[in-house]
Amino acid sequence: MNKRWKWLVWIGAVCILSLLFSNWFFNKGNELVIEPVSGKKQNQQISTESGVKDTIDQQIKDSHFQGDALLIHADQIFYHHSYGYADEKNKRLNKVNGIFPIASLQKMITSAIIFELIKEKKLTSDTTLDIFYPDIKFSKTITIQELLNHSSGILMAEEEPDQLLTNQESQLDNVLKTVAVVANKDFNYTNSNYTLLAGIISKLTGQPYEEVIKERVINKLALTNTYFWDDLPKGETIPKPYFYIGEDYQADPFPASEKLFSSLLGAGNMYMSTEDFWLFIKSLADGKLFEQAEYEQLADVKKGGYQAGMVYFDELKYSEGTLGGYDTVIYGGQDNQNLVILFANQPTNDGMQALSERLYDQLLKI
Repeated sequence: MNKRWKWLVWIGAVCILSLLFSNWFFNKGNELVIEPVSGKKQNQQISTESGVKDTIDQQIKDSHFQGDALLIHADQIFYHHSYGYADEKNKRLNKVNGIFPIASLQKMITSAIIFELIKEKKLTSDTTLDIFYPDIKFSKTITIQELLNHSSGILMAEEEPDQLLTNQESQLDNVLKTVAVVANKDFNYTNSNYTLLAGIISKLTGQPYEEVIKERVINKLALTNTYFWDDLPKGETIPKPYFYIGEDYQADPFPASEKLFSSLLGAGNMYMSTEDFWLFIKSLADGKLFEQAEYEQLADVKKGGYQAGMVYFDELKYSEGTLGGYDTVIYGGQDNQNLVILFANQPTNDGMQALSERLYDQLLKI
């Protein structure tokens, strides 16, 4: 019995050692197998991203786009590159985060202030225009919502004024004296809707529109490359507008003049960099200006179509602003995870929306 007992003890010890050794070997084996696989996946990801960036660069070059391109993936900057000349004659290059006229993208900024005032209960989306501008025809039937969505019946030729409008009063008077109104409430895009909204913002806050934007947007979001047309930084190279017509850098035959900029109060008289504009777009959902659900409700995003400066469809959003050779675009997912922001001083040869769609498709491959 004693020898049998010793034999059993010895077998047990061998089994325990075998288990321990096999467990160690299994773990070491896992380390040897897992680490290379993980490294392989990482290398594949890097390779994919590099390939996507190469494709993006080539697509932009092939389109004859000149300007600044910013692409966002997973809420982070994925690609940021400038293209071409800001001033072809003097060989001054466009630069990353250079400032461009944002044209009608400004309407989103004006809309955001209106929504803040609605939150502050200073008006509602159903407030009528006659409270602020009773002399406008049909003003008792025109709502804030209709101004935001260009369904107010207001019409106005998009022409530069005869003289430079040097203050907000003259900018508003220019609209009030020339605007026409019809009873039909079909969609009709006109900058005058947003100039009137800028005037309403001033009436409700007791401040000029520009001061309100500086206080509630530029300073609050710490934007460092955002300006109004009449307060551009000295020494800054402002991109000149061009077109591609068989070859690059063909002069804009009707460049936007200072007189035209002076008439676009609330509707298209700001300059921004692509990154500043991205920070503004983020602020509509990250709590700095609005929570996402809050903004979507105020802007009636779920309704789709044109809402407060942006077009919404199929979980996507798109907006474009043009001023001759200046063309600005945002295109991407409504959740802001994948976005294409293009600021051009020479638009593409086949349309800015087409390029933005192609670039967005590349982001989805990552």
